[in-house]
Amino acid sequence: MRQPIPKRPPDGLNLAKLMAQAGLLGSKVGRRYSMRPHSIRKFFRTQMAALGVQTDYIEYMMGHIISTYHDIQMEGIEFLRGVYAASGLCIKPKTKPSRIEMLKEMVRALGLNPEEILTKEALTMPHRTVIMAGRDESQIETLLKALKHKLKQELAETPMPTPKTV
Repeated sequence: MRQPIPKRPPDGLNLAKLMAQAGLLGSKVGRRYSMRPHSIRKFFRTQMAALGVQTDYIEYMMGHIISTYHDIQMEGIEFLRGVYAASGLCIKPKTKPSRIEMLKEMVRALGLNPEEILTKEALTMPHRTVIMAGRDESQIETLLKALKHKLKQELAETPMPTPKTV
């Protein structure tokens, strides 16, 4: 049976040098840097486990030979790519949408155009000066009014079901 061969960078390509060029090494602690190439492997393993990927799959992806190695290998590379993609692993932190962005999405979901609503509101009150600090609150208030109005309109149009008697 053919044994897996660990992946190594091509000649002349040193991972530590790449990390230094990318500014990932940080400060030196004694003879070593605070972040080492092995830190990337630890990050991968920890994040995949936190995202709910089975330990056997993680071990296989890291190149470890485990008792279920051949079973996982039989699944095929596309299956493992699917597991990796489904995990949603990302190096960049996921940004949380702001309150105004979430409200705009809800308004869009009801078939309204939030930008149009905000523009109309701004044009109806040209005398009002909006200070940047209160701008978001003003926009949130305007979008909430439009959202409430649309929901009331849809509820009024929807016929109420009549109770069935047995």
